[in-house]
Amino acid sequence: MTLPLLKKNQACLPGCFAEFSNCRITLDCTEFQVANARDNMDTQKQTYSNYKSRNTFKALVGVAPNGVITFVSDLYPGSKSDKEIVADSGVLKQLYAGDLVLADKGSLIQDLMPHGDSLNLPPFLTNGVFTKQESVFMIKIARARIHVERAIGRIKRYAVLDLIPSHMRCYASIMFKVCAALVNLQNLLISEVSGQYEGGEDAK
Repeated sequence: MTLPLLKKNQACLPGCFAEFSNCRITLDCTEFQVANARDNMDTQKQTYSNYKSRNTFKALVGVAPNGVITFVSDLYPGSKSDKEIVADSGVLKQLYAGDLVLADKGSLIQDLMPHGDSLNLPPFLTNGVFTKQESVFMIKIARARIHVERAIGRIKRYAVLDLIPSHMRCYASIMFKVCAALVNLQNLLISEVSGQYEGGEDAK
């Protein structure tokens, strides 16, 4: 997938991104359960997710500020870290200087960011309590980041991804990407943006 340019994102920027107007993409990883490969212990080990305590495939999903899915990676073994997936997926190679990426604080991808790009993460708790400024910033990021989680939730509604059988492993990435594409054919995640397309000056 080719990411839309920043100017295109800004043309339909929802209010929750008012302070993140240079955001190019919001990233998050998700996991899908996969049946054990009982005939291959190495494969079982690779797909075992310590976070989920079961065998999974993991993928990276990116959405534009308007809630449209603009990037999906291939599926990776569940043992891969979010950072490894971001680095290997190639999404950061599509960024330009000045672009902003929103991500979960667990992704730890600061050192992967290209020169001139920036990353906004929820603040880490340092002294046992967040400052008022940190709390306000967390709320603003959460309101912006929720849309990638909602997009992932829509992808997971497709029952074909509930449990990927062993004999379908070779098609899993294709299945996942088709489901993501189908999500983009549904009603827009953000009603505010939907109104821009359906009526008013922005729709003309």
